[in-house]
Amino acid sequence: MTTVFLDLEKTLIHSWEDPVLINENIIRKKLDLLNPDTIGIYSFAIYDDKDRTVFTNSIKQEIESSLHIKIESSFVFTVSEIAETVLNKKSPDIQSFIQEYGKQKSFEQFIHQKFQSGNFTLIDDLVENLDLYENQILSIHFLNPFLKISAKSKEKK
Repeated sequence: MTTVFLDLEKTLIHSWEDPVLINENIIRKKLDLLNPDTIGIYSFAIYDDKDRTVFTNSIKQEIESSLHIKIESSFVFTVSEIAETVLNKKSPDIQSFIQEYGKQKSFEQFIHQKFQSGNFTLIDDLVENLDLYENQILSIHFLNPFLKISAKSKEKK
């Protein structure tokens, strides 16, 4: 199973307050190359269930239409869910979590906690291009669509 998670702010939309689509052609080309089975959203802009509802009822449809994709609703995670999964505790301090973990570390930890197998890629303007080959059944990739594709590879033991 190949799953691609997309960031929102500065990757797909200008900002949460100004959700104008940006970079459609760049993101579409990356998705065409990756050919994912599932597409989700991994964005610190979706803070809680209220934000997820806003995303689902407005921004999601525009992204799907523009990129000709289907975003799997069950793969749209809130920062609260991400932090609870990574930290394994209810109601963590979200701001501290974001500052301590950031996108790359939080995504790696979240995938480890949430999924046992699969090929997972995060497309985000704040990450370095990096391939983490965890084992034969789980791999994690980071793709910054605005950096040259010279991903570092790192084998985990």
